[in-house]
Amino acid sequence: MNNVLIIDGSAKWHGSGGTLTRSFVELATDVLKSLGHQVTVTCVDCDFSVDEEVKKILAADTILVQFPAWWMNPPWQFKRYEDEVFLDPRINGGDGRSRSDATRLYGRGGVCINKTYMLSSTWNAPQEAFEDPLQFFDGKGIDAVLMPVHKTFEFLGMRPLPSFMANDVLKNPRIAVDLDRFKIHLIRYFASSN
Repeated sequence: MNNVLIIDGSAKWHGSGGTLTRSFVELATDVLKSLGHQVTVTCVDCDFSVDEEVKKILAADTILVQFPAWWMNPPWQFKRYEDEVFLDPRINGGDGRSRSDATRLYGRGGVCINKTYMLSSTWNAPQEAFEDPLQFFDGKGIDAVLMPVHKTFEFLGMRPLPSFMANDVLKNPRIAVDLDRFKIHLIRYFASSN
């Protein structure tokens, strides 16, 4: 059994929003529990205690971050969570450099070295916008677009699990299909870890 912390990046926008992200969070919670994992959920759009969140991260083997893409990034509420929680020295060992040892490199000071994370996001952009070199994201893929989020977790010492993405959720929604694909993705990467 692993401990999984799900960071629910759902956020209200002009008084509405968050229902699709919550559907993915609820599915992940059910699937992971059915696989024998202990699951804790934090919603970034709610009040939270930095001390409690640090304890949750320390107890977690894996962190699953589920969020909608707003302007090519997670909502600002997730950034606030990072800024307030990830600064804690219990999970952030500094930038890794040392004045007495030039071989110690920037970004290698993280203390969460035995932990993994997974990014799961929903986008209005179609999948081909990420894969086709002639389209908006130049064929670079989801992980290149989300590099700052990946680098934040790497800074803490964590290793990535393969990302998940649901596309075209507003203009050409296939939510049931996306939820089924997400369930398969979760089973693939979490069934063998319990």
